[in-house]
Amino acid sequence: MTGSANGPVGGPGAPAETGKTGDLLIERRGPVLHVTFNRPHARNAMTPGMYSGLAAALEAADEDTEVRVSVLRGAGGKAFVAGTDITRFRGFDGDDGVAYEREVGAILQRILAVRKPVVAAIDGYCIGGGLSIAACADVRIASPTASFGVPIARTLGNTLAADTLRRLVTLLGESRAAAMLLTGSTFGADEAARSGFVWQVTEDLDGAVDELAARIAGLAPLTLWSIKELLRRGAGSSPVDDDDVLRRVYGSEDFAGAVDGFLSKTPWTWLGR
Repeated sequence: MTGSANGPVGGPGAPAETGKTGDLLIERRGPVLHVTFNRPHARNAMTPGMYSGLAAALEAADEDTEVRVSVLRGAGGKAFVAGTDITRFRGFDGDDGVAYEREVGAILQRILAVRKPVVAAIDGYCIGGGLSIAACADVRIASPTASFGVPIARTLGNTLAADTLRRLVTLLGESRAAAMLLTGSTFGADEAARSGFVWQVTEDLDGAVDELAARIAGLAPLTLWSIKELLRRGAGSSPVDDDDVLRRVYGSEDFAGAVDGFLSKTPWTWLGR
C-alpha cells in the first residue's frame, strides 16, 4: 500500500513501496501501515487534503486484510503536527469557524471509528490540531523532545469544539486540561507520560514504535477490534451544541487580528471582542 494525500492508497496485497511525494506519505510494510505528515518546512501543519487523506488512509487500512496496525508520525524530526496551516484562517468569520470545526471534527470522528489499532509516534511539536490527532490514536509513544499543548489563548485566540475539548479532558484529566488551555501552556513528554496520555517515552522512538507495531500485529485481531469497539461505545454521550461559542470566537476581531499578526510576525494586543 503506497500513495500520498493527492492519490489512492492502494488495497489488499499492494506492494510495500514508499510514496515519494505529497504532504502525506502512505506506506505499507508487511502488516503495518505507516502514515507520515510530510510538511517539515511548516512543522507538518495540516492542510485540508492532509486531514481528509489521513482519514481515507486509515479507512482503507481497515478494509485491507493485510494491515493489522497503523502508525502515524511527522517528517523532519522536529514536529509530529504543529496544528492546522494558519494561512487557512485568513478572512474567517464566525460561520467559517463553525464550518471548519465541523469539518475537522468529522475527520477526527472517522479516525476514532477505525477498527484497527492506531499508534502515534510523537517527536517534537504535538500542538493544536496535532494534539487532537494524537488524541484519536490508541497508543502514543514519544521522544524526550516531544511537547504537547493547545496554546490558542496566546497565539490565535480561537477555540476548541466541545467534542475535542471533551476528548482532551477524558485523556488528560479535567484539571490538567483546564490549566493547559487557560494558561496557554505546553507540557513535555515526561508530564504527558505521568498523565497517562503517553504510554512510553524513549530516545529510540523508531525502534520502540517498530517493536510495538510488530507486537500488536501478532495479536488476535478480533480481540483488538472488540476492545476498541467497547471503549468507543463506553465513551459515547450526547453531542453538545457549541455553534454559538464557535461563531462568536472565530468571528471576533481578536481572531482576525491574531491570524494576521501571526502570519506577518506582528504582535496582536487582545481586545476581547
